Amino acid sequence: MEKMAFENTDIEFLRIDNQIWVRGTQIGDALDYENSYKAMSKLYERNKDEFTESMTTLMKLPDLHPQIGGAGQIREVRVFSLRGAHLIAMFARTEKAKAFRRWVLDLLEDFHNGTENAKLRYIKAQKELEQAKQQASSCG
Repeated sequence: MEKMAFENTDIEFLRIDNQIWVRGTQIGDALDYENSYKAMSKLYERNKDEFTESMTTLMKLPDLHPQIGGAGQIREVRVFSLRGAHLIAMFARTEKAKAFRRWVLDLLEDFHNGTENAKLRYIKAQKELEQAKQQASSCG
């Protein structure tokens, strides 16, 4: 599992059979939805006829927040490929949606071209995230 950051949101990339998948709830968090699970479910349900099997699927994955439910529970969650993440973000109407779509397109291009740009952006985003956490911590 690899992690990248979009602004202040960590996003895990799940690599399965040479395909990268992202949890829908993490996309919702990146898009700044208050209830990312509910928002992503609604966006998907309204537009599911536009998604192919290569864009989204259900996977059984460990719970991201085991302190809320039972520790280590496996749950069936909706995941999106990078193309699917871009498409679901096209339906989003949050302030961060446009920047998120650009970020996903850059990742698609980087992975397609095999460049190191994605890794460099990851390092930069991680530094920005750490700085934001330190600033938030010092502000109380």
